[in-house]
Amino acid sequence: MSLEGDLSEFPLTDIIQLVDLGKKTGGVSIHGIRSGQQFDGWLYFRDGKIIGAELPGYAPLDAIYTFFTFSSGPFRFLEDRVLTQPTITISNEVIIMEGVMRQDEWAKIHEHVPSLNLVPRLVPNPTTGSNEINLEAEEWRILTMVNGKNTIGQIAQRSGLGEFRTCEIIAQLLQNGLIENREIPPGEALAPEFERIASGLLGVSANAMLQQAYKQAGISEVGRATKEQLLAVVAYFEAGATYQVGQERAQQGSAEMRQRMREVMG
Repeated sequence: MSLEGDLSEFPLTDIIQLVDLGKKTGGVSIHGIRSGQQFDGWLYFRDGKIIGAELPGYAPLDAIYTFFTFSSGPFRFLEDRVLTQPTITISNEVIIMEGVMRQDEWAKIHEHVPSLNLVPRLVPNPTTGSNEINLEAEEWRILTMVNGKNTIGQIAQRSGLGEFRTCEIIAQLLQNGLIENREIPPGEALAPEFERIASGLLGVSANAMLQQAYKQAGISEVGRATKEQLLAVVAYFEAGATYQVGQERAQQGSAEMRQRMREVMG
């Protein structure tokens, strides 16, 4: 079965229905794009029915619904890509129904949250029209993580609520005038992520090695760093870390850094 194209011309709903009609078994490789970010994942079928999905950082069902929010990106069906253990048992019809709803909701959210790189901050004196602010537990959880430093993507990752729910709450808080957004350069957004990964790998010596890697890459201001310079930082850091923790662990750390770069910069 030859099935490939771009999501901008062949939406996910059509892909699912076509594979279902042909009762095919295999996987669809999806390289989706949304808000300038690229996502690489897989959607698995058995006899035309969805049985699983893979997208780094997402549970199987969340991965599928995230696929529906992609505006474009190439896809390809491969019959030799098989998932041995099903992770999803919901019917195709229910998935399509929920996925289309998620797609519509995401379009509305995107008007207020156009990028996960935005950094929300509290409004000092919000005009709510009332002296009392009533928020649900999940909304309070997100609000407590808004500090003018965490990006929306970082908040989504750390909140445990998932990307969609987090962005939904952020959009609501923005509309209510409780928070406001500012966009920071990718280098500035990635700096604390690099520090977190490096510290987990090297401990107290991590900061010194990172600073040396920045210097070797020719970066004087992190906020102005280019993608090429940040890739160089990762390479220099990996080389230095190899001497302390070995090649395998150093490569794992650098791979995580590159993954965060793809999430932030696309």
